[in-house]
Amino acid sequence: MKKLLFTCLAIAVTFATCKKEEETPPNNTPTTYAFSCKIDGADFTDNNPVASVNASDVLMIDAENGGNTIRMVIYNFSYRNVDEEISLIVGNIISCAFVTKDGIEYTNTQSGKLIFSKIDAKLSGTFEFISEDPDNVALPVEVSEGEFVDVAY
Repeated sequence: MKKLLFTCLAIAVTFATCKKEEETPPNNTPTTYAFSCKIDGADFTDNNPVASVNASDVLMIDAENGGNTIRMVIYNFSYRNVDEEISLIVGNIISCAFVTKDGIEYTNTQSGKLIFSKIDAKLSGTFEFISEDPDNVALPVEVSEGEFVDVAY
């Protein structure tokens, strides 16, 4: 009986001193892209968008994914401010946006906006727009949920 008591006590002490292994949670960190949006609801991402400002103070941001492309053109870039809503309409001398999807160039942008959330050595912001193919205005393309983060220029 004494042996049974010591055995039970030894087992209890052994389990009490054991550390419970902590389960590591799965990596639920979402992938962040430098440039992302949806084109007609389909994901579009680019980790290497190209942004540049030319001598005429025009900013161009170009992104590409599998042959599909997006270009945003912002005139008078040096006068832009964080949180300013910039209209992205073709014919607007302020700024515009274009998309190429499945080999079709949608260059007739009817509505849209871009808002910078950061303007310094790198750019961040959000955007959305709707463009039409000038040859078939009945089938517009919608670019939504657009975001670019820390894009160097």
